[in-house]
Amino acid sequence: MNEMNYEIGTKVDFFGKVEAVNPSTYDTVAINVETEAREKVVVRIPATAPVSLNKLYWFECVAIAFKEKVQLRADVFQSIADKKVDDDEKERLFRIFYQYAPVNLRELRASIESRLAKLENPVVRAITFDLYDKYSEDFYLYPAATKFHHAYISGLAYHTASMLKMADGFAAVYPFLNRDLLTAGIVLHDLTKTLEFDSYEGAEYTLRGKLIGHISLTSNEIALSAERLGFADAEETMLLQHIVLSHHYYGNFGSPKKPNVVEALVIHFIDNIDSKVTVVGEELAKVAPGAFTEPIGVIDKERFYKHKLSK
Repeated sequence: MNEMNYEIGTKVDFFGKVEAVNPSTYDTVAINVETEAREKVVVRIPATAPVSLNKLYWFECVAIAFKEKVQLRADVFQSIADKKVDDDEKERLFRIFYQYAPVNLRELRASIESRLAKLENPVVRAITFDLYDKYSEDFYLYPAATKFHHAYISGLAYHTASMLKMADGFAAVYPFLNRDLLTAGIVLHDLTKTLEFDSYEGAEYTLRGKLIGHISLTSNEIALSAERLGFADAEETMLLQHIVLSHHYYGNFGSPKKPNVVEALVIHFIDNIDSKVTVVGEELAKVAPGAFTEPIGVIDKERFYKHKLSK
């Protein structure tokens, strides 16, 4: 990738990913940016401007001379969240710069929101929409894990949408299951991974993620939402918390309780299935028929054979 060259006074606008921030004693700092055209440029922004490595920003720049070098001065400097681009444009940009979920973002959002629209129980619906609206911007960007499964941009929403599709089948076979609890429980179960991880790209655990974790964080968010909405003593609130608290099943995986309502049990199984089978599919796609995958960490480092009947 070659560095771009500009004549002084040239104006240029682009989305770019910040690759480095260079220390400076001036009132502006130089940041190294990779543009959406995959070119390298140096952009000067105010020294007090908040900027994060590996994140996307919108730049409106003019070429200037700085210490006998041509650099770009950003007259407008916005994060992609502040720019408020639509789903199609957001997906296009993320596919340029990061590993991205194998789904269309607009279709993913429509799939999840169409199921949320069918919620009937007033308590379940109010709490779920309250938290979904609060976290939806990050929910569609964050991974579901840092490395074991769905560990890429939009992985969290992709995982959630897959679970919702499987829940449709369970509800059809077992009509005694409450669809509202299945839908709400699945949408909420990993929602605060947006708090557990520090970013949507190259995610690492935050201090809250390490000391509290998304299971307890989400249960607490449900309680706070219920208090705000006047549902603190409603049984539905307790059921939603129980689903979240038990979905990992085992204490050493973060769940303080095992499932004791049937919807919680089903969600645990669906979560476990999708987190493992998705990874197996991704690994099988890397090898030819007649070969074994590399050891898969999420399934006890087992290797899987790609047979001749594989799709």
